[in-house]
Amino acid sequence: MKITLKVAWKKRAKLRAEGDKLWAEGDKLRAEGDKLWAEAVLESYGNITIDWLGVTECLLENGDIYTDKGMKHAS
Repeated sequence: MKITLKVAWKKRAKLRAEGDKLWAEGDKLRAEGDKLWAEAVLESYGNITIDWLGVTECLLENGDIYTDKGMKHAS
């Protein structure tokens, strides 16, 4: 059975809305994780700059680099 353009468009819109909702939830969770990390850095190092080098890697002002696997380099 062939799907009509009208039905396909409605299904596409519904799927996009579901995808957008999931994307927004992912953004919310990433922000929550970033906040948790920043609070831990603040507690451990004091008020220093965090430069995000990518999604899973950051450089602290003191030269320490953290990745999703832990500390990569210490100054």
